[in-house]
Amino acid sequence: MVTVRGRQRNKRRCTVRKTNYGKIRKKQYNKKHHVVIKNDIVREAWDKSKTIRENFADLGLVADPNAAYRTTHHKKVEPTEGEVEFADISDYQETEVVKKFVEQSKNTAPVIRHFSPVECELWDGLVGDHGVDYKAMARDKRNTYQHTPKQIRRKIESYLTFKNSSYKTKMGCVG
Repeated sequence: MVTVRGRQRNKRRCTVRKTNYGKIRKKQYNKKHHVVIKNDIVREAWDKSKTIRENFADLGLVADPNAAYRTTHHKKVEPTEGEVEFADISDYQETEVVKKFVEQSKNTAPVIRHFSPVECELWDGLVGDHGVDYKAMARDKRNTYQHTPKQIRRKIESYLTFKNSSYKTKMGCVG
């Protein structure tokens, strides 16, 4: 006579599913070889019947950016002129895609970094006290994030361009 425990064990043994590794490999292969193109310009000109390298070559782009600049050795010393190979661009012709990219880059708006009112107060105070002495600003106790003089110089330069923009009054940075 089979006990309850024995029946449960038999049920478990029958319902164990074996893993279908072929199915898993197929999913992985499809994920790896599915090309997602986010750029509209490239998506319009993309030919699905060609490989990625062929498509990039037809579009006038480089599939491997490292292919344009290769060194013959992989040491950390600066290579001489004889050891560097550059891509041949003598027969390069601008394609429609490249022309569209150039047009798009000309029409982009400049990026303006926005500063919070606290940052505005900090940079105004440091410039008011120290002028252009960035080393003194780095030693100032208000420099709680311990920025270096070069970091402070870059941040103040970007702050001054922000200060001249019209966005500062909306954020509450009046100065």
